[in-house]
Amino acid sequence: MTGNVQITQPFDEPFNQSTAGLPSSFSPSVIGINGVPYLIDTSPSYVGEGRYKRESFEVVQQRNVDSQRDLLLLPQNVWRQQMQSWHQGAGQTNTDRDDSLPYRFHTSFGINPWTKWRCELLPATKQLYGTDGFTGSTWLTTYGDYLAVVNNQTIWWYDELSVGSSASAGSTIPNSGHTIIDIANFGAKVTTLHNDGKVYETAGPGVSSTLKGTYTNANFIAYEKDFLLAGITNTLRDITAGGAGDLIYTSPTSGFRWQSAAPGDSCIYVLGGVQDKYLIHRVGISQDGTGLTPAIVAANLPDGEIGYCIDSYLGFIMIGTSLGVRIATPNNASGDLTLGPIIPTSQPVRCFEGQDRFVWFGVSSMDGGYSLDSEYFPVDPVSGLGRMDLSTTTTSSLTPAYANDIAAVSATANITRSVTTFLDKQVFSVDSEGVWFASDDFVEAGWLHQGTMSFGIEDLKTGLYVQAKWEPLVGEIDLDISYDSSGYIRLGTFKQQGSIRSGNASLDGVQYSRIDSRFVLRRSNDVTTSPHFSRWEHRAIPVQGRTSRWTLPIMNYEELTIDTITYSRDPLQVYLALVDLVESRKLFTMQESGISYQVYGKDFVWSPEKLTMNGKSWQGMFTLLVESIQ
Repeated sequence: MTGNVQITQPFDEPFNQSTAGLPSSFSPSVIGINGVPYLIDTSPSYVGEGRYKRESFEVVQQRNVDSQRDLLLLPQNVWRQQMQSWHQGAGQTNTDRDDSLPYRFHTSFGINPWTKWRCELLPATKQLYGTDGFTGSTWLTTYGDYLAVVNNQTIWWYDELSVGSSASAGSTIPNSGHTIIDIANFGAKVTTLHNDGKVYETAGPGVSSTLKGTYTNANFIAYEKDFLLAGITNTLRDITAGGAGDLIYTSPTSGFRWQSAAPGDSCIYVLGGVQDKYLIHRVGISQDGTGLTPAIVAANLPDGEIGYCIDSYLGFIMIGTSLGVRIATPNNASGDLTLGPIIPTSQPVRCFEGQDRFVWFGVSSMDGGYSLDSEYFPVDPVSGLGRMDLSTTTTSSLTPAYANDIAAVSATANITRSVTTFLDKQVFSVDSEGVWFASDDFVEAGWLHQGTMSFGIEDLKTGLYVQAKWEPLVGEIDLDISYDSSGYIRLGTFKQQGSIRSGNASLDGVQYSRIDSRFVLRRSNDVTTSPHFSRWEHRAIPVQGRTSRWTLPIMNYEELTIDTITYSRDPLQVYLALVDLVESRKLFTMQESGISYQVYGKDFVWSPEKLTMNGKSWQGMFTLLVESIQ
């Protein structure tokens, strides 16, 4: 059957985006462009650069680098990615995206990254014996030369960090028969709040406790800037002088409860909330220093984020929440706070401790497991501490470098309630488990997950080798690799070998798009030494890909017969549509012999031959050059 088909639909945007395929009955001399058939000239008489053809060519890969250093130092087409310091901390899943930081990694366990240009193992923790059998919440504070461990109804006193069988300086029961529900972290004495509302002050072991006052329904106390505060239902009171105390502020919401307090430069910050809405209030101090002014809101936590604790150090305010840690700074003389982004943790953060340039924070669930070395690492999550370096920022001015720190590997994960520094050691408590402190020994092993790397491009590479460097090696360094999200394999193991300070592990020409890398440090039998890892780098070459280019001499005439059917078209509309494919560089579907390709217009040559019948445009041969997308 023959016929005459008049196409009057203009080649507008919706028409060009058609995805309809051509009928399988079309001959090979017909190509489809976005579902529209076009006749191409395949006659032997049509020769030259414009004749119909398909050719293959090599795809040139260019690594995305902002420095020419590697290009100058390495042989042609050899790429490398270096990791030579880890002091920007954890939290970065990809090592070489455009916005990746060069000295940041994904996560770690048992690794100390805080010295530039090297990392080593963290201190091992030891349990402060005498705290066995604790139930419920356990707090820590210091008084004079003593570490006070507060649990249930008792204050346990320690004048040393040891693994002895009992508290080194005895114990005190301030309020027999009534459980302690909160403590004031600072102050001239150890101040405890009990479940009957009574507040006691205790000045060390062997000294009788003094009743400060009774505050029925109190749930929180804090000693900040020489003032003792109490949260009693939705009211905040100054109980420094004892007695009933002075009312500071009453929240207009009856269900509001106060949780924690911290000193600011010119005020006291108090955290509280109701349901999933939490606020930070600032309480001013009167000019003569004798009293406190009513609380004013200084910042709001995002809805749904529950506040648990607040503390301050070196001008920064730290907020522990249900999602992790936020750092804040006062943004004006009044003391209003600007909140930084969340530093995520899997469980709420309930405590902080600042020393030197660092702030430690409670991590109630730390995943330290590693399948390749399960005998060295805990199978289940454990409790411990994280650490932030306030001298190094990462993604914002209020996002310091952070990483996992020391952990209680012998305990079941529970709430890390409290942390302090005693005898220059970090000490932390885990509810119902006990108290742990950083020892002088190193952990047996630690690992660091560097993160995913692709050399800045997702195309295939051929792996060459990994090179590692270390300081005089005491112990062992293992390098592990995962290709394209497959399981980890042990790539190489380096042990003490005289004065040798570097080693290579072959990647055996494995082809991959992305690579994940970890290293494991293991100490020797000498518990006082740690391996020091200083650098490793990956080297690879790009896989040279190939793609196709077509030269399509399209016959653009008013009338064309395609497989016995005569088509009538407007050559000007066809011409404009084909030119637009080149100039817009939009992807489109091309069909050739029943096979579809995603292509884009690379170039064209328009060879007009004669005017159309109305004399308003040309008709002739439109040679379109297209390339496929690989």
